[in-house]
Amino acid sequence: MTKPDLRLMIYRKMMWKRHQIRTSANRDLHELRYLFFEVSRRCNIHCRYCGSSCTLEERMNELTTQEWLDIIDQLAEDFDPKRVMIAVTGGEPLFRKDIFEIFARLHERGFRYGMVCNSTLLNEEAARKLVECGMDSISLSCDSLPEINDSIRGKGMSAHVVKAIKNLKDAGYAGILEILSTITKPCMDHLEEMREWVTAQGVKRWRVSPVIAIGRAAENPDLLLDDADIRKLLTFVRNRRRVLGDDEVRPEFSEEGYLGDDFEGLVRPYLCQCRAGINVGGIRYDGIVGACPEISQYFDQGDIRKERFKDIWDNRYQDYRDRSWTRKLGPCRHCDKFDLCHGGAMHLYDDKSTPTHRCFYEMVKNPK
Repeated sequence: MTKPDLRLMIYRKMMWKRHQIRTSANRDLHELRYLFFEVSRRCNIHCRYCGSSCTLEERMNELTTQEWLDIIDQLAEDFDPKRVMIAVTGGEPLFRKDIFEIFARLHERGFRYGMVCNSTLLNEEAARKLVECGMDSISLSCDSLPEINDSIRGKGMSAHVVKAIKNLKDAGYAGILEILSTITKPCMDHLEEMREWVTAQGVKRWRVSPVIAIGRAAENPDLLLDDADIRKLLTFVRNRRRVLGDDEVRPEFSEEGYLGDDFEGLVRPYLCQCRAGINVGGIRYDGIVGACPEISQYFDQGDIRKERFKDIWDNRYQDYRDRSWTRKLGPCRHCDKFDLCHGGAMHLYDDKSTPTHRCFYEMVKNPK
């Protein structure tokens, strides 16, 4: 073994040791740092892969304006707003007529907050209001080049994104702006072209996330990525992050599971970790408390209409914080990296008796 190889081995061993210490401390501390507000399941477009199966129809028991405002006030009393980032999702957040009232209250109470948006309703007036409400971060959904993106998300969707970016710039928006791409099979042959497209829009951040076989995506298997696709996607992200300068768009892989030595530490600014239920909580459109909106309802923890969020956060989430149950399932049973991964992302489990929908470590080891 050469000395450089020995140094690399020592470095990686120390890197993972520090990572394990930090993740263990996070589980023990259980400090809320990130909170999803799924303000609606209503949406004015019909993406073929939508994990939440969103439609135009209003769901029963959707939280009212006043209930959301009361929740924000309650959170501001129980937590330090400066230490909690609120991520507003849907459906389409701007589809709610009261959304700017909700945004304004978040800003008034001192929370940093952002939203994921499909761009269709982000007109000049909406952009101006977002600036007035002090929004900190906006993620615009756009998956690939216009012809691919529009075939999956709807006709004219890419043009809406371009227009929304212009509206935000014209309104003086100075927060974080990023493109969020759900990568499906049709996107795979256009990754570099899409990176160049994002660059051409003047956007500096681009996150890519492989499609999950839940919701409508489970009904459209032609969109799902196979093992070779996952390795190709990870290789693309790794290689582009290595060679691009700070003034160019460097893609970021947005998924939590362990990726193996070829990719860990090279495709995202953090090592494998799923913080759902550890630092990350969530409140759904109907008041049900959990973590990320895409996590199975099996892992729901309470109801905001019946209990304070802080009481739920402080006293539950055991299945999130202690994931030893994943050790008994599927590829985790004999995995030599379980102490690093702890079963991967929570949104890939239906319940505690079925294995993960996918394991990236397995997929990239022997791509078929």
